[in-house]
Amino acid sequence: MAMNDDHSDLRSRIQQLKDDHQALKAQLLELRDRPYLTVEEQIEVRTLQKMKLMKKDSLAMLLSVGGHA
Repeated sequence: MAMNDDHSDLRSRIQQLKDDHQALKAQLLELRDRPYLTVEEQIEVRTLQKMKLMKKDSLAMLLSVGGHA
């Protein structure tokens, strides 16, 4: 039973990371569509890019672990 709970938790975490990554991507696209970005918005773009990359890296790690489980 614990094994099924572990797989369920892993699937849940993977889906959450995918959802988060997609939300960050949407925010970035919205900002990139603007003709001009303030300094604060430029910083926000860099922050969102870093967060998106961290989500992608975490997702890749979990998928590699999940694939070997």
